[in-house]
Amino acid sequence: MKAEQGSATVTALIVVGVASIVIASLIWRQQIQIRNIETIRDKTQAQWLQHGMIDFARLVLAQDLRVSQVDHLAESWSLPLSDSKVADFLKNVDIPDELQAVTVNGGITDAQSLFNLTNLWNGNYQINANGVLAYSRLLTALGINPNLAQQTAQVAQDNQMAFNDVSDLIGVPGYTEAMIQKLRSYVTVLPIPTTININTASAEVLMSAFASLSRSSANTIVQNRSSAPAKSLEEINQLLMRSGAGTNVTVDPSLVNVNSQYWLASSEVKLGSGIFRNSSLIQRSLSPMALGNYTQVIWNRTSRILSE
Repeated sequence: MKAEQGSATVTALIVVGVASIVIASLIWRQQIQIRNIETIRDKTQAQWLQHGMIDFARLVLAQDLRVSQVDHLAESWSLPLSDSKVADFLKNVDIPDELQAVTVNGGITDAQSLFNLTNLWNGNYQINANGVLAYSRLLTALGINPNLAQQTAQVAQDNQMAFNDVSDLIGVPGYTEAMIQKLRSYVTVLPIPTTININTASAEVLMSAFASLSRSSANTIVQNRSSAPAKSLEEINQLLMRSGAGTNVTVDPSLVNVNSQYWLASSEVKLGSGIFRNSSLIQRSLSPMALGNYTQVIWNRTSRILSE
């Protein structure tokens, strides 16, 4: 009798143990499904917010074009959006509770404040000598081997394939990951060859646009243009003279100008357990493009990281 009772007790314990495991497994699966649903929801909401920010960036750029065709860092497009709550923009709108505390960061950068790697080639991957010289000057200013300029142009010509992103430079012998990370602040890849905007470029990028321009003169240009940006090619010469560049520095209209047509819009949305980052390349034109708009999105890239 005792043996039967003991066996029944063991059986009951086994049943309870198995049931506990099954229940725990079901709860675990349910939690996973809830998290997946929350992740999908957060991703969808972040995408809508990012689309809205891109549209806002396009609106700002279009409005700026109506005011002036000269681009500089004192204009409204250059103002960053820092830790702004979505609820502050939608005060009279009933928004979900999970969006009440969502914050966004963002900004617009003049893509032509950077050196455009596409300037290394003319049509059909023919090497552009002026572009190669300009890139070699930038590499020198950054303490990187200037011979990589010619090598970069040659690799693309040999492969009949242009770069899509700065990260593609890793396929060129001589570049390291550290070099590419450093270049990201000074180099971009645009669909067509473009000029450098003297009113927005860094001192190093300015040194690439002007042969014989010293670092001290480039730094002085950056300081002087804040109060008096150049509005024409003639005023670029005046800015150079005021900055002590001398008469030996000449203006090449194929390398430098005072306006831009390509812009980088970036945003960061903190939502739920994730931080959603977005970057877009926007083209702006003096004449209407597709659907009668003066701006269009060339590419759009989104990534998500877990918040701390």
